[in-house]
Amino acid sequence: MALLTIAGTVLAMGGRVERGVTVPTAVLDGQQQVTTGAAQHVRSALRAGELDLDQLAAGLSLTADAGRFEGQLKEFRKRFGRYRAVYVLDPGRQVLARAGGAAHADAVPEQPASAGAADAVGIDKVPVVVQYVPFGYGNGSRGLAVAEYDLVNLKHALAVVTPATAWVVNAKGEVVASTAGFTAFQQLPREELRAAGQTDKPVVSLAGGSADAREIVSAAPVRGGGKTPGPAWRVVASRSVDTVLLPQTQTRRQAQLVAIAVLVVAFGVFGWLYIVWLRPLRALLRDAEGIAAGDVHTGVEIRRHDELGLVAGALERIRLGLVRGGPQPSDRGPSAPDQEHATVTVPRQVP
Repeated sequence: MALLTIAGTVLAMGGRVERGVTVPTAVLDGQQQVTTGAAQHVRSALRAGELDLDQLAAGLSLTADAGRFEGQLKEFRKRFGRYRAVYVLDPGRQVLARAGGAAHADAVPEQPASAGAADAVGIDKVPVVVQYVPFGYGNGSRGLAVAEYDLVNLKHALAVVTPATAWVVNAKGEVVASTAGFTAFQQLPREELRAAGQTDKPVVSLAGGSADAREIVSAAPVRGGGKTPGPAWRVVASRSVDTVLLPQTQTRRQAQLVAIAVLVVAFGVFGWLYIVWLRPLRALLRDAEGIAAGDVHTGVEIRRHDELGLVAGALERIRLGLVRGGPQPSDRGPSAPDQEHATVTVPRQVP
């Protein structure tokens, strides 16, 4: 019980055998660099979508008849699987051709003069970025190539932050992509994360209410080149201090491993005692109580050849002795006191 108490206490404390954790500046700088790199990957992924759409618009501009747009749109969407829908709008925002899901013309500005992208919008409860490129075709006709970029694909761009958790938030602090599960356009779960998502400069901070439960929070803006500046997004990353290879965290892990080992040994010892001693003793107790109650017809099984086996053998000899010794108490007729008080009739001889 003492071993179980000690191990349970250590595990309940999370292996925290010390109070303070000092995180080196190099670790903080490394976390910031990783987060900045993730932000650049996000921008690169969006920029790749812009280039894809530029190529599509260039191909559409060589087509004289709008009726032939649909084939190119289907080929484009099949080649690049990151788009929920691809379509072409006329100057009146009517759909000329479409591939994939439904068109959402209301998410596109009216007659834009240049290529661009709308901020993340929710389509079928999924955050997407609507990218567009105007182009001309035929005899002076104008069209607008539109692609709805599914932001689920940004999860691969955020993989560099592992083992940290990363979120991409818009200018309102709403989550549009993450390496963890999330609800589209929800706020970040904790105040320190929300604060990092609203700053204009890179930031690294130690968050958490106590020295024993802290996390490294870093944030970086999503910026990059291209025809469009890109959305005003930020990447926010959070990493538990326990995942950093520090002497203090190593001590915690070692304490937890020792506690787990103690629990395993304690349960192993208890299980051995129960199987080898406690359960056979309980069986002998049941046999002894049965003999005492008059059940001498059920044999005592001798399962082993040690002290418990000797006790079982003695009980079996007692049972056999009772069986051979004569009728059972229930078959002997009147009891001794009744026999003492029984009337004895002696015949008399009359002279």
